[in-house]
Amino acid sequence: MSVVADDRTAQAGVLLDMWGRLSMQHVALGAACGCGIGGLSLRLDDFELDIVGYLEDAASRSGIDEVSAFFDELSRRPARPRPLVALIEDSQRDRLPAAVADWLLPKIERTLRSFAELHGPRALG
Repeated sequence: MSVVADDRTAQAGVLLDMWGRLSMQHVALGAACGCGIGGLSLRLDDFELDIVGYLEDAASRSGIDEVSAFFDELSRRPARPRPLVALIEDSQRDRLPAAVADWLLPKIERTLRSFAELHGPRALG
């Protein structure tokens, strides 16, 4: 395994840990009335499909043929449980083309850091 692949493996490990902490947090949506009824609380892992959808859209606009082709093919496969985790683990295990991993990992990191900043810095570790 090359130094770059080792860096990707380490970065993916950090992202898996970050997502593991983030995904368990709750986000309140809506407002409750004075009686305490109302509002909605979701865990951040409920947004996993949205994050992957955002990544697929960003990939199609990336201008990087290999990245666009990878996500185009990915969208035609049967859905995997925990698709964000699966992408990070695929990168960690060196199962993604290098160009895809090099594009994907920083994009995931920025996305997760954005979630962490919005929903509590304790998720950043």
